[in-house]
Amino acid sequence: MTKVVVAIYTDPDYYPPTLNAILNLAGRFGEVVVVTRNNAQTDYPFPSNVRLVKSGKYIAVAEAEIKGVGYKLISFLKFVRKLYLSIIRGKTDLLILYDPFPLLAFALVRKFIPARILSWYHNHDMPELSLNRKYSLGWYAAAKEHETMKYIGYFSLPSSDRLRFYPNWQRPLDYFFIPNYPSLKVYRLRPLRKGLKDNLKLIFQGAIGEGHALEELISLLGGEFNGFSLQLVLKGPVREPYKEKLNRLAAEKGVSEKLTWIGIGPYAGVPVITSSCHIGIAIHKGTDNVSRTLGTASNKIYEYAACGLPVILYDDAQFRDCLKGYQWAYFTDGSIGGLSETLQRVIQEIDESGELAFHDFRESLNFEKAFLPALDMVMKAGAGS
Repeated sequence: MTKVVVAIYTDPDYYPPTLNAILNLAGRFGEVVVVTRNNAQTDYPFPSNVRLVKSGKYIAVAEAEIKGVGYKLISFLKFVRKLYLSIIRGKTDLLILYDPFPLLAFALVRKFIPARILSWYHNHDMPELSLNRKYSLGWYAAAKEHETMKYIGYFSLPSSDRLRFYPNWQRPLDYFFIPNYPSLKVYRLRPLRKGLKDNLKLIFQGAIGEGHALEELISLLGGEFNGFSLQLVLKGPVREPYKEKLNRLAAEKGVSEKLTWIGIGPYAGVPVITSSCHIGIAIHKGTDNVSRTLGTASNKIYEYAACGLPVILYDDAQFRDCLKGYQWAYFTDGSIGGLSETLQRVIQEIDESGELAFHDFRESLNFEKAFLPALDMVMKAGAGS
């Protein structure tokens, strides 16, 4: 097998699991073609046999979201065209589709591409119709997902809990569970022990909004824990009203200088930022289907571990089931009192738990552990066809 085409509607730099897959595919295929929209100003430094094919002129994701129906339809059709041309130019052996938009695009062109091409669908987040405006392009892609999957050869999810939402998938041997663990190809270096002095840096990475106990953490920034002061780093996208709300709270508490904002940036720089901190915050209180199945689907949890950080998690059944056996995983109810108690315990055990986190990442909690065996099965099937 010499050529694989990977399709993802939003630039892979915003989707680390897809980026991790591309890096590993580059080691198994002569050519990796990645079809995406033009949403990132800088590209990840992929190996030389990876070729990015971007549709349309550059536009930020947030700006694209508020465009009108006409623009979105034209943008999607441009993506469909780029995908079709990328598949038929040269001999494509494998097609990997990430999320409903590429799946819908595949459905539109599948009759015009060779039937011998192996196809694999992976869903990051599970589309919910209720979260999309009715009859919008996103709603239509989500509504057609289950129907279109009958044309797919292989299927994978980052959380085994999510398979129950796909009752039409009746081929268990062609399904793969691939957790959103970080890649050994991205987190290559052993993290330097930072050595606690008098300042402890907490970091939350991901979409910044309600339900992550950020207000409670800000309320704690003025105190000391086992002799250490706290600083909170927020890394990721945030809507302006919520950012203003947190800044007002920090000002009221007199801790504005202890709150640091870092916006969206290249994924290649994330390990450096994470490694500069001491404790990872991964509190998710959401109750939607995606939030209730984040135990192995939240890549940020395991990126903290890959950088040698103990992690504070929300104490509910899904996180307990997935992480209760790891000594670097600490659980809290997200209240001010609960967080205070948890922080004191983490600080007491921080050196040991950080070492264990990095060890577990290297030994088992890495992307390659699940993805490469699945890829080998697909490639073996392709070689035998």
